[in-house]
Amino acid sequence: MKPINCLSAMVLLLLLGASCISQKQKCSCNSVLFYKQTEIPIFHENGNFTTIINDTIEENYYTVYIMSVKGKKAYVSASKILHDTIPKIGWIETKYLGIYATDWTNVKLYSHPNINSKVKSIIIRPEWYPFNILKCKGNWLYVSYLDGDGVIKEGWLPPDNQCSNPYSTCN
Repeated sequence: MKPINCLSAMVLLLLLGASCISQKQKCSCNSVLFYKQTEIPIFHENGNFTTIINDTIEENYYTVYIMSVKGKKAYVSASKILHDTIPKIGWIETKYLGIYATDWTNVKLYSHPNINSKVKSIIIRPEWYPFNILKCKGNWLYVSYLDGDGVIKEGWLPPDNQCSNPYSTCN
């Protein structure tokens, strides 16, 4: 067996590191917590968990950065917007995560995470409720929303129509 020279070893380590990073970074999206004044568990890799809660009295809400989604759980980094310097990192159930739309006239949901793909659904004048986040890819979110006509609509929400700010409509 040939010995590996230093340059080959460095290239191999770089490729392995890039592979690990790309597997963990399936998403790059922000979201809001769906529920108010409810303790929500974030499970850590070691089996322990921390709870987070939106403070609706002092209006100090969490913003949640989604790194990946597996089934009904998302790997996230959660921080309070006003008074939090150490993010809580771990797995959270996706039922607690939501996203607002920036366009409140016609929200287009696409069949694939690509602006050139077919429009799967159009939500006309949605109410000011967050969309449910089901999965993500890159900076696109696959969402569902109960429309005013009682029909659940799903599709990919483009990054420029996502608002993760609990204080404003982002438009």
